Amino acid sequence: MMNQLPLGPIFQMTYAGQREINVCTRELADEVCDETRFHKLVSSGVLTLRQVVEDALFTAHHGSRQWGITHRILKPIFGPLKIREMFDEMKDVAEQLCLKWARDGPNTSIDIAFDYTRLTLDTIAICLMDYRFNSFYLGGKHHPFVKHMVDILAEADIQSMLPDWAGIFRLRAMLKFKKDIKLMHDLCRGMVEFRRQNPVNRNDFLNAMLNTPDPETGEKLNDEEVVRNLITFLVAGHETTSGMLSFATFYLLEHPETLLKLQSEVDRVVGEESITPQHIQQMPYMDAVLREALRLMPTAVAFYVTPYKDEIIGGKYLVHPGEAICLLLDPIHRDKTVWGDDADEWKPERMMQDKFDKLPPNSWKPFGNGARICLGMAFSWQEAKLALAVILQNFNLSKDDPEYKLRIKHLLTIKPEGFKIRAELRHGRNATSFHRSLRTASVESTMKSAAPGAVIRPQEGRPITILYGTDTGTCEALAKHLMVEASARGFTPSLSTMNEAVRKLPKHRTYHGKAAGNATQFMEWIEKEEPGHLRDLEYAVFGVGESGRTTFNQMRKSHLTMNTGHSDWTQTFYKVPAILDTGLEKLGAKRLSPMGTVNTAKDDVFDELETWLAEQLWSALSADGEPQSSNFQNDIKVEVTVGEKPPRSNVLRKGFFAATVTETRLLSSPGVTQKRHIELRLPDGVSYEAGDHLSILPTNDLSIIKRALSRFSLREDTLVTIKQATASRPPPGDIPINTTLTALELFSSYFDLQRAAKTRQIDVLIDTAVDDVTKQSLREVLADTKNTASILDLLDRFQPSELPLTLSSFLLMLPPMLPRVYSFSSSPRWKSGHGTLTYNVVDRDAAGPNKGIASNHLASREPGSIVYISMPDQKEPSLFRLPLPELKTPVIMIGAGTGLAPFRGFIQERALSIATKEGGRDQISPALLFFGCRGAKLDDMYREELDGMEKDGIVSVRRAFSQDEDNGDCRYVSDAVRKHIEEILQLWKKGAKLYVCGSKSMSDGVLTVLAPVLLEMDRTAGKTTETSVDGWLKGLPQGRYVVEIFN
Repeated sequence: MMNQLPLGPIFQMTYAGQREINVCTRELADEVCDETRFHKLVSSGVLTLRQVVEDALFTAHHGSRQWGITHRILKPIFGPLKIREMFDEMKDVAEQLCLKWARDGPNTSIDIAFDYTRLTLDTIAICLMDYRFNSFYLGGKHHPFVKHMVDILAEADIQSMLPDWAGIFRLRAMLKFKKDIKLMHDLCRGMVEFRRQNPVNRNDFLNAMLNTPDPETGEKLNDEEVVRNLITFLVAGHETTSGMLSFATFYLLEHPETLLKLQSEVDRVVGEESITPQHIQQMPYMDAVLREALRLMPTAVAFYVTPYKDEIIGGKYLVHPGEAICLLLDPIHRDKTVWGDDADEWKPERMMQDKFDKLPPNSWKPFGNGARICLGMAFSWQEAKLALAVILQNFNLSKDDPEYKLRIKHLLTIKPEGFKIRAELRHGRNATSFHRSLRTASVESTMKSAAPGAVIRPQEGRPITILYGTDTGTCEALAKHLMVEASARGFTPSLSTMNEAVRKLPKHRTYHGKAAGNATQFMEWIEKEEPGHLRDLEYAVFGVGESGRTTFNQMRKSHLTMNTGHSDWTQTFYKVPAILDTGLEKLGAKRLSPMGTVNTAKDDVFDELETWLAEQLWSALSADGEPQSSNFQNDIKVEVTVGEKPPRSNVLRKGFFAATVTETRLLSSPGVTQKRHIELRLPDGVSYEAGDHLSILPTNDLSIIKRALSRFSLREDTLVTIKQATASRPPPGDIPINTTLTALELFSSYFDLQRAAKTRQIDVLIDTAVDDVTKQSLREVLADTKNTASILDLLDRFQPSELPLTLSSFLLMLPPMLPRVYSFSSSPRWKSGHGTLTYNVVDRDAAGPNKGIASNHLASREPGSIVYISMPDQKEPSLFRLPLPELKTPVIMIGAGTGLAPFRGFIQERALSIATKEGGRDQISPALLFFGCRGAKLDDMYREELDGMEKDGIVSVRRAFSQDEDNGDCRYVSDAVRKHIEEILQLWKKGAKLYVCGSKSMSDGVLTVLAPVLLEMDRTAGKTTETSVDGWLKGLPQGRYVVEIFN
């Protein structure tokens, strides 16, 4: 590639009177990547491709309504969980490639770019649309799709360099271009028609485009829009990845010491096992190799932006709206002010995670920028890592021509030209033995893949179906616990989300008066079924809620379990569980027991569930002749084996991904509860909107873990294998069956070691004790209704000879570590790929040892450390979002303490939208923030930032300080609301959306002040005839008054 630096940091070229500005340094790139000033411009060869796919994702102009619809429909398909679900299909194609190489033999010359193209095309087709091109079975030829694609890209590249009128003199080329376009359209149209005629139950890319409505507009894509996006992903999705793999392979062979280092990493992590997603996550040098390959040879060599208005860049270069600014990635990626004097050299070590995190912003841009960044980035990354890992695990690679020097083949993307390799099987294998090893590994992998919660059912036993709905994972944990209990009593349990089993029944969780994301379809089904349809069914419902006042048929975030609501607001507390309970009865089902309930803010959810099971459900089933007793200790054992070799990898809890801490800071002063800020670099493929939340998986404190290790004579690096000793009961928690992990990993985040021991657990300890003195001591603990001692605390009081509890029994008794939910306190556009949280740190000395596990875990993190996160699987758009369009509707935000978090994200979002709006702040509706805290000098969080936002007209802030004596009669946020009620009334009259975030008491106080005056205003305006607050709240339009309660 040509290095542009000799032409300067910025230069312009003129084509037919139109100038193109080319940016060549990181500093200028950082400036023009600012989405408040610049946006994507479709230009050059990409503009030509609009003749092929029009307004598809890659080629849509900025502001395209169609782009927004398509992007919202497809974004969930490229989330981290969905990408992981595609792993087996990716591996299938990678193994086809390896089997071809094995059969070709070590002396065959392999065109690496050719074979990687086949690999990536087949992978994206099978994963995203369940279509097999079978490129490795075409006798050394490309599939016709590839031939047409290459010709189209070549022609688009040519047309981008010619004036429009030149087509008059290239009639043959233009006719072929149109023919190639038609053939590609016909092929993809055939895929669409085949899927229409032969529907499959797959949550894939093609089904999403065909069947999923846009969550904002409700519109679906028509077939032609589907076809255009199929072409886009088949082309862009495989060309760039195959180029990345080709260049990575070239550089590894050019620098054999790095090849050896990478192969050693693969051997250390995977050995001779069948590669799994967990293996892939533990290959940091693989990440560095691919990053460095894309730094030196970005397969998409440039992208274009243009300013919203006249801008001065670099302090002296004037650019106008509509002018093309080209970011040339080759010189940007080799900028010596960033990469040093060896910027042109291959050094993957510079891309290791700790160094990568410290790079200046916008130093590395191979996937584009901001809102228009490559949607399939996480897909491509997993595919590339898997392919390289499988290849290096099984082959030794070498250049076919040792003297080969890199040449570039340039279409719209780049690849090595004429680069060929040889591949020789490792470990003395031949093609036959290699094929046999693949089949054996496949069988073993299937046998080992009993995922957490997987059940091997006994041959006898009455079926019992356990369904749950959850946004945070709590309900899923309780449902798994119930499955364990049911199995121990002789039932044959099955477990799924409510949406996965629309024909089955009993358990779930709400989202503050609305069903959880994975329960909505089930609730719709309940409401539509005919009376009497379920007359042969028996059911029971367990609802879980937290104290607080929910919003009035539109509240969000509750930390619940199988059914939820809020205890101090009768309209919504357990609203969905109650609807389910009465709805099933109306459909003819027989209620086995009264609905169970638990409040997570006050009660231990597992203890309350077990009490309900013992007093209600099991006794109800016993009356029908069902077994009642539970063989807690006899039916189940967890075998523990200790290994001798060092561990190779960490085992992550299902559904959680590693985020890297990039910044932490204290937001409060001594004298008040600590309030802290933490910034996370999110994993590839994870996205969010302002107002969203995420789950954090905390870990037990290391000092507590060491106590557990000491009790059972284990070292931190001791290898432990959990095995299912009997088929009659699944293992507890989310432990992967038959998976080896270290003792430190086992006790870190799978179990809560600090939860107070419950009656049933203490009973087991009493039965285990060998002498009367120990038994009596434990009985005294049992009689203490205020006991806060954990199982581990109790074990520490006695010698192992007095209380010889085995490790297997200990694990069976422990509750799982539950994730904790936090709101984002940032806009995703404020810093691409990052998110911030704002949280209180619970004082364990004051609150008790069972409290504050997550907040203290976060507070202990430092930049560079890891936090494990999970994103909710939202099937419906959240109501806790800025109204769309976000600048047309007035907004009232009321929060106290860290309830400020989602509103900080809202305000950042408004600032970015204002910056990109023509006319700026003069054209927007007002936003009003009420914020309460202890004091101006104690915990007035983000004061400087909010003052700047207020100065710029983005928001108006009204504060209340509860501990400032000179704050007059405005000590609490409800006082500030009362003081400024006229401002609120004026905005409400104009249709303002009102959001409240904070504690229950704060929310109550605000409602007490607001409800009567807002009701009276609506009555006077003729918008309601209700006379009661309850009736008025019920009649509000959805999303008008939205509350988030936290504890």
